[in-house]
Formats: sequence, structure tokens, C-alpha cells
Amino acid sequence: MNWLERRLFPQDRLLNFIFIMFMSGVFSYLLTGKQISLANWGMIDDQEVFSYLGPSLHLAPGDIWNTLLTQTEVGTPQGRFRPAYYFLKVVEAALFGPNVHLWYLGNTICFAIFLGSVWWTTARFAGLWLSGALTASIALLSLWADVWSRLGPSEIFGAASAGVMLFAADLVLFSGRPLLRNVGAVIVALAAVTLAGLKETFIPLAAGGPALVFILAVIERRLSLAVIAVLSCVILGCIGAIGFVVSKELHVAGADYYGKSIGPGVTLLYAVLGGLDGLLRTVWLWALPLVFLSILKVVPQRPLAQWMSDSRFAIGIYLFLIAMYAAQCGLYRNLFPQNMRYDFPASLFVPFSYYVLLCYVSYQMRFYLHSRLTTYISIFLTIAIFAVYSARLTLRFSSMPLPQAVSANIQKTDIFFKELSALAASAKEKPRSPVILEAYGPDAYEALRGRQACASACKPLKVRRLGSLTPAR
Repeated sequence: MNWLERRLFPQDRLLNFIFIMFMSGVFSYLLTGKQISLANWGMIDDQEVFSYLGPSLHLAPGDIWNTLLTQTEVGTPQGRFRPAYYFLKVVEAALFGPNVHLWYLGNTICFAIFLGSVWWTTARFAGLWLSGALTASIALLSLWADVWSRLGPSEIFGAASAGVMLFAADLVLFSGRPLLRNVGAVIVALAAVTLAGLKETFIPLAAGGPALVFILAVIERRLSLAVIAVLSCVILGCIGAIGFVVSKELHVAGADYYGKSIGPGVTLLYAVLGGLDGLLRTVWLWALPLVFLSILKVVPQRPLAQWMSDSRFAIGIYLFLIAMYAAQCGLYRNLFPQNMRYDFPASLFVPFSYYVLLCYVSYQMRFYLHSRLTTYISIFLTIAIFAVYSARLTLRFSSMPLPQAVSANIQKTDIFFKELSALAASAKEKPRSPVILEAYGPDAYEALRGRQACASACKPLKVRRLGSLTPAR
């Protein structure tokens, strides 16, 4: 390698890691960072924070456990059971208090962790720059618009937990030190348990992710069977406990949390449809590179069985992604994308299957082409991808889903908080005057609940009837 190539493609893994995490933080900040300084408290979901903090706007660390059991669904499940989600939210309330800037900073960090994990994982196979371009394209997917433009979604912690699992999986499968591999396996298990406790629809990924990592670890002899057995029991035990509580609640209610009917028939039907949908959208891509390279005589002709044997790891990961997509379709009883936060993680599996293929082809080229030629191909693809997305960022930034949602959230929360502050000031001046809340339909319930909880943090307000925040005349 010449001087320029050594600078563009450094071989130091620690240096690469620092660069990847720094640039992931830059991506995350560019897309969501305006909220850190400009956004404020909103109506939906944010009311829970103030119910934890109480009128004093403070939650002592010693009160975390009591708050978790008495003021969240952990103590009284209501058709769902999300202990990890509420535990993390209560811990955040104790750490950040009413400082909304710290809450949004935490969101930006979670996004950076996820993006960094994707970049770090793919960099082993596609190189530093091409994998960075792929990560940038992941960051701009429309599914993130409904995730990172709010404080409440469980998908925020879900993305961070998935990122931690990817980092830990890399440690298990590629570290040369047994101790680090065992530590990575423990982190994989903890991330899986966290995922399962964040949302019921994350359970397939929480179970399937560690299963894939442990199977590959056994094949490559990276972990002992004893370590895998113990960690598998922990994961399955936690998932089983969560599944038991949820199934019990669903049996009593006769429908899920959103009022949809439950039953294995509809779930299996959508799982099958999802699997077929995922295959039809991706399987043809696997044939194109092989046909193209064979026509050009770049790779030698081989029997199909030999190709499948040599590509067994890539094919296994691809089938895993399709299975996870099918499971998400079954649990949501829908096909994706829906262009909302429920697309996570389902809508990631199809793009990831593309990237698995690209990483596989990029990695295989090293065995058939000169290393310098593969480097130039990687640079060319990187420039092409960044050129397309740079043009979109420059010419249509405000119309892209995530930046647009971030701007809308800033505007919405600013208006709401100014209105709420004015109401609180009016209530303090005239504490005996009632506040009338007028509802305009069933969808107003959560917004009204949020206004009540936020307002109660300023001063207890007497609510005479439901409705919009209007000082009584």
C-alpha cells in the first residue's frame, strides 16, 4: 500500500473504531441533534416522566424501585409487560430530571450507538468507507422519522440494545482473547434480555439474535458449550417469564393492547405472507452477482452445491433476516413498511439483506481480484453512494422524513410548552379558578392526559371537565 492508501484505509482497529464512533455521532447529531437545544416537552408519552418526578420534579435513586412497581405497568400489567423499558425510563427520570435537553441528548447517543454498530460490523467485510456509505443510507430510512422525533418510543432503547448486541457479537466471533469472547457473550445475553423487556414484538430478535451468534460461535469454536448453555437458559427464562405475563393478560382481555383480536391463525398467516414477501423482494439479488461475474469469467464455474457450501454463513445470515422479518409481520399482523415507528426492526431486515450481499461480494472479490483493484472499486462505490445522498441532503433536506419530523417536533413542543407555561402562570395567579379541558374525540385522551400530568408538575390544577387547556372565564 502507498502512503495515500495507508491514510485512507488505516489498519489499526482501535483507530478505525474511534473514527467510526465519531462519525456515527456526527450522523446522529446532523439528523436529530437540533432537538437537544430547541425541542421541549411534548404531550404524548412525556407525561409519564412528570408522574415519576412528582410535584418536586425530583426522583431520588432510592425511589426508583418503588416508582417502578407503583407507577408503571411493571406493577400492574395492562395487556403488555415491558419491565426493561419502564426501568430505563425511571432511571432516566432520576438522572435527567426535568432537563429535556439531556433526554434528547440521550436519544442522539442511542442513535449513534446503533449506527456505529452497523458501520463497525460491515467494515470487516466491505471496508471502512463503503460500510460508512451503507450506514449513512441506513440513517436516512423513513422508519426513523417516528422514532427519533419523540422521547417516548421503546424503539429508541431497542435500537441502542440492538447496536450493543452487534458490538458484542463482533467481540464473540472475532476477538482473539477467550476472556473478551466470554464477556461479549454475556453482553449479548444482557442485550437480548433488555430487548425482550422493551417490547413484546422485539422478542423474536431477542431470541434469534443470540441463537445466531451462539451457533456461529460453536461452528467456529469461539465459546465453550457450558457458557452457551448457561446464557441460553438465562435468555430463555427471561423471555419465558415475559411471554407468560403477556399471554395471561391477553387471555383475560381477549385482544391486544391496541384492541386487535388475537389468535394463532392470523399470526401464522401474516408470518407466512411476510416470509414470502421478504423472499420475493430479495432472493433475486443473490443470483445477479453470480451470473454477472460468471459471464465476465471473473470467478470460476462451480456447481450450485459448492457455491452454497462456500457461502453458507452469508446464506445463513440472509435466512435469519428473512425469518425475523416474517416474525415481525406475524406479531404485528401486517406487512411492512408502514412508515411509522412500528417498522422497527422489521423494515431494516430487507435493506440489511442487500448489505449482507454487498459485503459478501466485496469480501469475495479479495480472493479473485488484485487488492488494489478491490480498493478502487470500494472507493468508487462509496463516492457514488455519498454523491446520491449528499445531493438529497443539499437539495431536499427539509423534505426528508427524519429531518422533517425533527423540525415538526421542535415546532410542536415549543408551542405546547409556551401554552402550558402560560397556563401554569395563570393558575398560580388565580389558584381557585378551574381549568377546563375540552376533548374533541377519543384520540384526544392521551394528549389530555399528558397536559394534565405536565401541568400538575407546576401546580395542582382543578379539572372540572375534559377539554383543551383553556383558563375558565
